[in-house]
Amino acid sequence: MTSSVDAVMPQDPEAESSVLSAMMISAEALQECLIVLEPDDFYFPSNRTVFMAMREMFEKNAPIDTISLADHLKSTGELERVGGRSFLLGLGNNSLALVGWRRHLEMLHRDTTLRKMINASAQITALAYDAPEDTKEVVDRAEKMLLDVTNRDVHKNEQSLEEIMGELYEELGDLASNNDQPLGVLTGFPRIDECLLGLRPGQMVVIGARPGVGKTSFALNLATNAAVAGASVALFSLEMSKVEIAQRLLAAWSRVGLQEIRSARIRNEQWPQILEATNDLSQLDIMIDDTPGTTVTEIRAKARRILRGKERGIVIVDYLQLISAPSGVRRADSRATEVSEMSRGIKIMAKDLGVPVVALSQLNRTVENRTGKRPQLSDLRESGSIEQDADIVALLDRSMNEDEAAREDRPDMNETTFIIAKNRSGALADVPLTFLPGSTKFVEVDSFHD
Repeated sequence: MTSSVDAVMPQDPEAESSVLSAMMISAEALQECLIVLEPDDFYFPSNRTVFMAMREMFEKNAPIDTISLADHLKSTGELERVGGRSFLLGLGNNSLALVGWRRHLEMLHRDTTLRKMINASAQITALAYDAPEDTKEVVDRAEKMLLDVTNRDVHKNEQSLEEIMGELYEELGDLASNNDQPLGVLTGFPRIDECLLGLRPGQMVVIGARPGVGKTSFALNLATNAAVAGASVALFSLEMSKVEIAQRLLAAWSRVGLQEIRSARIRNEQWPQILEATNDLSQLDIMIDDTPGTTVTEIRAKARRILRGKERGIVIVDYLQLISAPSGVRRADSRATEVSEMSRGIKIMAKDLGVPVVALSQLNRTVENRTGKRPQLSDLRESGSIEQDADIVALLDRSMNEDEAAREDRPDMNETTFIIAKNRSGALADVPLTFLPGSTKFVEVDSFHD
């Protein structure tokens, strides 16, 4: 007992300072740390106070920087207690913290668990010395103390079949009594929605196509259609800028040619269409992030912030192969392994956020060399686990020139086949779409009026 009392509790002041610095400097680090950490993860009272102040400011949507944080702490009478403005300035200037903050976060989490184990052990020891005659009570209380520690590291997600079936029955009752409510996020293409029954929470949806077929245009059409149907959209574009995306959205909505919008050669009679489309698009709940070289972790943190409190959401990523692997797992010898890790990360993100995540994907060049150019699942570039992780895989197929379109086994010119190549919860199907290249818009072919 004496040695344990005299020993220093597990803690690391440098790691605590590093995490706080990263939170001040990086919005991504701030998001992740506020999700993962609790005040007790900071052993030193001053660090704990700073963390709690950042959390309060974040909850109030207040900017977090050295000056704002100092002002907040001053208003609560805690500025001098944490070390004054000089302490906060030191935290804000520690740019090296951005290199290892994730590892330091794990160190804080580990030390907290060890401290809790030490405290629980001390309480169990004291309880054993003062044990009543009924040792079963002592064992029960000791087990509870240890479970309180281990539950922090083990996320409870198991449920009995009885509980699951009860929840399913209630959900079916709610859905049956509200037939007008969509079952998931609608794509805006009736036959696709009929096949997929909407895009459901937790689903990973991969849309693949050859370069130039129009997967980005389809994704933007999907984004606006989903938003019109009441969904909140978080769109991450790793290839195009926000301006390029806005131009494409405006062209598709206004039916004014993309080239005309890009060159600003708008005819007088087109301005009413432009104005109406601009107003309509401005009303949609779509957030666009065009940060290049972002990681799955960054996308998840940003999407969580964008979709927080929203009733129905969807994440769209353009495109999967442009996502950067975290620095700690980059493997120069195996790009396919990196893509597989990112694919699994996207699937985990979908389940974690409780929304469908649509990830666009390039196809291998081998499809170009085949006699029949119809894409298939094996054409997914660096497919690895993409096909395995995805709940739905759709492939866009379009003839790229008149000669190709003239063949019997190829789609007509400007017709795109939406191939549902994998559907974990439903049937496979081909849905014909018409692509309007001038405005980069897809519309569903009316099979009843050929």
